[in-house]
Amino acid sequence: MRTLVTATIGVGLALALAGCSSPGSACADYGQGNAVNVVVPGHLADAVESVAVCIGTDCTPEQESATSEVEGATWTVPIEQTQDERGRVALFGVDGARLDERGVELAWTDYGFGAPLQCRGSGVAEVRLD
Repeated sequence: MRTLVTATIGVGLALALAGCSSPGSACADYGQGNAVNVVVPGHLADAVESVAVCIGTDCTPEQESATSEVEGATWTVPIEQTQDERGRVALFGVDGARLDERGVELAWTDYGFGAPLQCRGSGVAEVRLD
């Protein structure tokens, strides 16, 4: 009986660990990175040269970490962490002037599944500035 219980626990543990590392699992790859997609309002779109995001309520987005990667009105800002649900976004003009800065809520979703983020990496949050 003891051998059966030990074998059952061993199989269960092996399956649980395989689910965290197999290619089809929700936590398959922590190395994909994280990003915040910032949608800039139309009245600022032509004036914005770069966008910065920082994570947390007490942070300050800096131009040195800003991105100029944009597609249409959406700026993609890579970041290192996804633990917080709050952040700050800053928009910078051509001359480096801070055009806008504000606190934002971050709802993280998984890149691959579009569902709420369950793992430490490979997540994206979208922020719409109105």
